[in-house]
Amino acid sequence: MAKFKCVASGNIIEFTSQVDIDSMKGHSGYIRVDEVPTDAAANEAEAHVLPFKAPVPTRGRPKKAA
Repeated sequence: MAKFKCVASGNIIEFTSQVDIDSMKGHSGYIRVDEVPTDAAANEAEAHVLPFKAPVPTRGRPKKAA
């Protein structure tokens, strides 16, 4: 397992597949995070991780621009 942090937003993503880990190593927008967090650091790191929410579909046609 490997965790990567987004440079722009600070979100942390965790990968388990070796193929995904290898592809993220060459990505310039992410930094690998391998430190073992302490209790205080773990709580702070979890506070920055946003859960994935699927977009809510809207019904009907969009309003006409005036």
